[in-house]
Amino acid sequence: MNKLLKIHSYFLYPLLLMFGLVNFACQPVNSNKDFNTNLSSPDKQLQINLNIKYGQLFYEVMTDRGEIIIGPGKLGIDAKKANFAKQLKLVSYNQQESILESMNLIAGKHQNLTAEYNEYHFLFANEKSQKMQLEFRMFNNGFAFRYTFPEQGLKQLNVQQEYSEFFFPQGGMAWLQPYDEASQWAPAYENIYKEYNIGENSPTRNGWCFPALFDSGNRYILISESGPFEPYAAMHLSPTATNGRYAMAWPDSLDANGLYASQPISRLPFSTPWRSVTITKNLDELIQSDMVNLLAPAPKEMATDWIKPGLASWSWLTAHNSPKSFQELKPFIDLSAKMQWPYTLIDANWGEMKDGSVGEVITYANKKNVGVWLWYNSAGGHNIVSEAPRNLLNDAAIRRKEFKKLQEWGVKGIKVDFFQSDKQEIMALHLAILKDAMDHQLLVNFHGCTIPRGWARTYPNLMSMEAVRGEEVYYFGQQFPENAPVANCILPFTRNIVGSMDYTPSVFTNFDHPHLTTQAHELALSVIFESGIQHMGDQPQVYEQLPPSVKELLKGMPSAWDESRLLEGSIGKDLVMARRKGRVWYIAGINGENFPKAVKLNLNTLSAGGTIHLCTDHPSKKGLLTQPVKIARHNMIELDAYGGFIGKIEMPS
Repeated sequence: MNKLLKIHSYFLYPLLLMFGLVNFACQPVNSNKDFNTNLSSPDKQLQINLNIKYGQLFYEVMTDRGEIIIGPGKLGIDAKKANFAKQLKLVSYNQQESILESMNLIAGKHQNLTAEYNEYHFLFANEKSQKMQLEFRMFNNGFAFRYTFPEQGLKQLNVQQEYSEFFFPQGGMAWLQPYDEASQWAPAYENIYKEYNIGENSPTRNGWCFPALFDSGNRYILISESGPFEPYAAMHLSPTATNGRYAMAWPDSLDANGLYASQPISRLPFSTPWRSVTITKNLDELIQSDMVNLLAPAPKEMATDWIKPGLASWSWLTAHNSPKSFQELKPFIDLSAKMQWPYTLIDANWGEMKDGSVGEVITYANKKNVGVWLWYNSAGGHNIVSEAPRNLLNDAAIRRKEFKKLQEWGVKGIKVDFFQSDKQEIMALHLAILKDAMDHQLLVNFHGCTIPRGWARTYPNLMSMEAVRGEEVYYFGQQFPENAPVANCILPFTRNIVGSMDYTPSVFTNFDHPHLTTQAHELALSVIFESGIQHMGDQPQVYEQLPPSVKELLKGMPSAWDESRLLEGSIGKDLVMARRKGRVWYIAGINGENFPKAVKLNLNTLSAGGTIHLCTDHPSKKGLLTQPVKIARHNMIELDAYGGFIGKIEMPS
């Protein structure tokens, strides 16, 4: 079939179904027999066998040589008054091959992407003649599937259970994050990623988070979810994984302060989120993958010149009460101006400012050419956290009025905190905030929230999401310092793969629980971790006392990249990342182990000759050492125990 350029609209297909404009009859089938067919990637090297046995749907993933990657697993949906998990018959199917789709991201690890995939649609009927469509997209580096329900006799679907499984019969290792137990602050995807045996049960009763990374059969397999893009709950993996079989799980009933149902109720027609599975042979391919965004709907056509990623100073981390004080905020605004960082964040309780007003702060910042972000409580009954402002974003009319005011004030962005659930209503609140913020030219950063789910493509004003155990935990996490070095070497291969991550890196001050990582390790995280809005959370005097060459490295540093590469890496042990913006490469490496090591890098792949301006830990174990190093075929860089380095290469014009 000829290659074609497809501009995919998530919302178009259900409408075509509704008006009968999609022809499923291009491949007639004999519905009296069990069904068995093979799906393939454009390069034919990835295969899926899809079949019906005794009315139940199954799939199996393998290479073109028959090597099993994911073993036979169930598919299907069970809903109230409509069961699509048994007694299914295939009605019809169609396919399109070598679909090409281009996309641009404003924030992220790379800006220009092209996807090629084969798409398959299978229409099934249950014993009541109710219809369900199963959609697959086959990429060269993985696949995705979702369930779509055309309009029919049912007005809505109350989904009870999803039977989708991921089966790893050959064992292996996995890097997983236990799903949070409900609390005043959770779930918020803030447990620590660790290495587990495939098939090991979760230490929490709520299961495993997405994204989940598996090393099975000499391949890396990353499972996550793209969506929801319409009212539906987000899902994760169940706590038990007997013999390597992982099933899907709903949000816990206790989430969101016990409000709302765990299972979604959706009006027809609708589609579930995509279940995305990235499959790569090496870690560099994994780092560069972006399937969650590729599956998302394209944004509306609109002006986006106001959407500008960048670094921000942030006062709350080292001075919790500073949002209430104009005078305490001034040095952070001055820091952003000196470092050519475009933003500053004013965190919780800014409405209680004692020695001025937020309007005065904005005016002061604007004179310094620094944009202001303001913090909000997501509010509603789903959280009981008292920090303010609250009860301004959960009601549509009040929210739009507030956003109109912020736009008139000249505020650049909002940080919205304490969602604490993946239930349907909370997912809808995320999307409503993004849409209204886009209408009022406000950038968005979500905290206490779910993971990135492709929304940054559909709503390019979404700069970052927390969903990580970050620097603030040095205040209250007794075990955090000893876990952080290894976790920092896992996050780039797991959580940060699916989207921007607001870890708030490069903090040198020791809080209640001191760092074990070195200064160079902490500095390197500003490049290792990708976030469209990158918050630099230490005190102004700490950054101002850095060596001049280090300050020059941080000055004007980008937070959105044209290109990203993994130069070296071993999950949980160490890694070296290279990210390019224009003609400048930033290279950073970290050591997650408690002994020194040397890494050998071929920097010639980034620039033909020249010099890397390198910053490492000082041999005296105090402070930082900066020096120019001539680029050679193999550059040897020494890393201290829990150490790191960061450097910059300016390519010749």
